[in-house]
Amino acid sequence: MKRQELLNFLESQPTIQEVKALAKKLGLKIKKRMKKNEVYRMLKDYALQLQEPVQNVQSPAAEKIEDLPSSYGSDRLMLLAVNPHLVHLSWDLSNETRRKLSETGNVVVRLYDVTYIVFNGTNAHRIFEAGVDLGNCRNYYFHVPCANADYIAEIGYKTDETFIPVLRSNLCRTPSDSPATTSRQRWIIKGKKQVVTLGETLIQQIERINIFSPTQAASGGERR
Repeated sequence: MKRQELLNFLESQPTIQEVKALAKKLGLKIKKRMKKNEVYRMLKDYALQLQEPVQNVQSPAAEKIEDLPSSYGSDRLMLLAVNPHLVHLSWDLSNETRRKLSETGNVVVRLYDVTYIVFNGTNAHRIFEAGVDLGNCRNYYFHVPCANADYIAEIGYKTDETFIPVLRSNLCRTPSDSPATTSRQRWIIKGKKQVVTLGETLIQQIERINIFSPTQAASGGERR
């Protein structure tokens, strides 16, 4: 018997014989001299201990999440460093740009090494190129030879071996693949207010801050 059914039964003002019969049916121990209100209270306590069946109510947070769109139509080309010798290029194209590139039949992505230069589209140190199929991929990985270098990518198409860029990515710098190497070592010479670096004296001197006690300050102690 469910909780609500039992409570409804008790609210219907059953006779002493009916409540005792139901109590015995539910397996409750009934004494012969128990009064109606005592049996009634026992059944009510039993009803309150019953657990209601959990309803399969789906909360708003558990609603089905719609699949992410295949494209946001933002016409963006994003370049990120994976490690010192690997960069990841991904793109999000609008329908118009995708159609324009697909109609050429020769979609190409390019990666330029632009370390320490102002890139004008033609003066890169190195150029890496790969053909891509826009229908099957939305990203590409480039293995790069130089760590700690700056790279820029473009997506476009080729006509008669001439590359026509359509979108350009952000500037991406790969991390170093080794600790920084420098022969410059700085030492503080005891008793001298200067720093030397392998025989080279720095122009800027080190300012020394003297600490003295309040007793010295009260007696006019000299700072050294």
